[in-house]
Amino acid sequence: MMRLRSIVGIYLILLLIASAMIGCTTKGLNFEEGLEKFETKQLDEALVIFEQIAAEGGDYGNRALFYVGEIKKLQFKWQEAIDSFQTVMDTEPGNSYLGVEARDRVSQITEGRRDIERIKIIHDNNPGTEEAADALLELGSVYQNKLDDYDSAIATYRQIIEEFPGHAKAAQAQIEIGNISFYKKYDYTGGWAEFQKVNLETYPDLKYRISEVEDELRNVNKVLGEIREHQSFIKESQKRKIQKNRRITGYDIYGVRQDQVAQSFIAVGKKWRQLKNYPKAIEAYRMLVARLPMVLGPAAEARYGIAEIYHLEMRRYLEALDAYEEFIKYHPTYFRREEAMYNVAMCYEALRYYDEAYDNFKGYVDTYPEGKVYKAAELKVRQYEYDEDQDGFPYYKELAAGTSDTDPTKHPE
Repeated sequence: MMRLRSIVGIYLILLLIASAMIGCTTKGLNFEEGLEKFETKQLDEALVIFEQIAAEGGDYGNRALFYVGEIKKLQFKWQEAIDSFQTVMDTEPGNSYLGVEARDRVSQITEGRRDIERIKIIHDNNPGTEEAADALLELGSVYQNKLDDYDSAIATYRQIIEEFPGHAKAAQAQIEIGNISFYKKYDYTGGWAEFQKVNLETYPDLKYRISEVEDELRNVNKVLGEIREHQSFIKESQKRKIQKNRRITGYDIYGVRQDQVAQSFIAVGKKWRQLKNYPKAIEAYRMLVARLPMVLGPAAEARYGIAEIYHLEMRRYLEALDAYEEFIKYHPTYFRREEAMYNVAMCYEALRYYDEAYDNFKGYVDTYPEGKVYKAAELKVRQYEYDEDQDGFPYYKELAAGTSDTDPTKHPE
């Protein structure tokens, strides 16, 4: 009887451990789902997911709460956004990446709203003048770059065009409307029409701006055409419908064309990156990984592409770190592993995780003595190991603790 109770007890303990592990995994998967919905502008659905994760706490809690703030900002619920970011600031260490980013977001919102009031006064007090035109351009920039309020930015730029017809600043405003349409709203039809309004008839003295616009339109048209060609090939190559929760192979879907289809997915991702449409690029890469994971070279390139976008183009270092580590996990022998190891160290440095950054720079130096960026990594290691104040704590330890490496009386405890 005692033995039976012991077995039951052990079983219950193992069950609890397994449940905890599953909970962590599920939370991670839920975060990825929320991230995908956020990137594709399904903001209400993303908000539900992130709020649930934030309420549960854990490793993803503050990251999810940060995205709650981002969504509230995009919904123009300024105070709710500030409250979310403030909670992140209150629960994160003072110099942590998330804490600093949250503080920057609060500053952007606060300063942006203050700037709007200030700039509107300048415009209203100087009607019809260059000062008024400059004020409107600045106001549009505040909406566009500080508050991500693209509709208000477009309305402001249209106001410049109405108040200063034919003026160089009106042309600049029209170009900004086109840029927002192409590179923020990803509206290529609407953006095309906006860019075409910069023409010789309206701006006869601005031939250089018209030439810039024409080059832009030619390039975008070329890239969109190439994307359509690859997408058509992918669609034509699909042999069967892809059903959820049913395991089928890439060969089942695309047959002998699976390798060519994988290359087309990679091309689509790269082309979207050229257009700065990072959500579409990530979507293409993720679709390749989901459908053709056994086409190893392209699958590796897709995972690496996702990591690069987060790292180099979106500067979202936590997501980049996750993506690089996923790439290394699934493709440990792929030739880009060396780059990934160095970039992992760079992400840790950007995140202010200096102990981990040092370990990864050192790991790169020890593993790749003939590596492409060996000298840069070695320099990082030497800088991190240097102990200027000779108190026994190298520079990276001082950085991690937030203490001074020039004062021997101030060092990590």
